[in-house]
Amino acid sequence: MGCKVASTPTSSRARSEQELSGSFDDLIVAMEPIYDVVWPRSPRGIQQRRRAARLDTLAGKRVAFLWDYLFRGDELFPVLAEQLEARFLDVEIVDYTEFGNLHGADEKERVACLGDDLRKRHVDAVVSGMGC
Repeated sequence: MGCKVASTPTSSRARSEQELSGSFDDLIVAMEPIYDVVWPRSPRGIQQRRRAARLDTLAGKRVAFLWDYLFRGDELFPVLAEQLEARFLDVEIVDYTEFGNLHGADEKERVACLGDDLRKRHVDAVVSGMGC
């Protein structure tokens, strides 16, 4: 969706004779109309927040998997867990089954409690398999 441009000028740049006595380019610019332009997007509804600092390593950390049970997480997360455990010493995986389905009728309540739930489980990092 592009910007909507008014079809008629909203003001003109009428110049005095003294201003118009400059170069031909100045005359052309002075004769051009000015149009109001409407921005097609609304203001942001949610303000950005400061992001958490990135971990230096996952070694010795607890990593939680979150999933909305919509697209192949049951295939992806076991492979990812295996790879993380092979790469990082003492990484501990908190499986998505610990949190349940974060999508559905009670989604709003479940997501509202998610921060506390992650803190209670002493989670250091999250892999979110939430799709659109």
